[in-house]
Amino acid sequence: MRTIEDTLKNAAFLQQKVYPRYELGTREEIKEMFIKSFNYFDLTIKQYEHLPAYDEVIDWMVDTKRKGLILMGDCGLGKSTILKYVIPAIFHAKKNKVLKCIPAKELGTVERNGTPFILIDDVGTESIKIHWGNKIDAVADAISYAEDNSMTLMLSTNLTPKELTERYDERMIDRLRRCTVVTFDGESLRAKQSL
Repeated sequence: MRTIEDTLKNAAFLQQKVYPRYELGTREEIKEMFIKSFNYFDLTIKQYEHLPAYDEVIDWMVDTKRKGLILMGDCGLGKSTILKYVIPAIFHAKKNKVLKCIPAKELGTVERNGTPFILIDDVGTESIKIHWGNKIDAVADAISYAEDNSMTLMLSTNLTPKELTERYDERMIDRLRRCTVVTFDGESLRAKQSL
């Protein structure tokens, strides 16, 4: 008869959940790459303004600590630019990883192509889809899939924490607790630039 320790060490069919950890570089190096990437991709602003939330995103990229990332807050502060372009550019430059961000409105079933990342922009704008008579919330499905397969989850949303808990069930909210939350506050950068 085996001991539980023998089973835990040798049972390939019982895989422990291990979330990937990424350390992309020094804080100074990542900040420089962040600013260059942001300026390159965001053509809606005339002059770059470094917000406090950007430092939190940079800190996350220095060491993800096996956590996902949620960019949450007001419109026009760079959340989508960061999620769609800045983070993927830095991951590609530093780890040769290709990250593809999907708008929540266009999200269908999660691509099960072996990538260790799920990036969803503008969570809360998706609609419930009907598939063979069953209601499918594609965002909830993607979050569950990321959790079940130890994938790094990155999201952006304009919803507040209260709105998130009203829209999604407790099971999904609980899975989001494995993410670092960065809150973006302030006036839209686009509004400042148009004056």
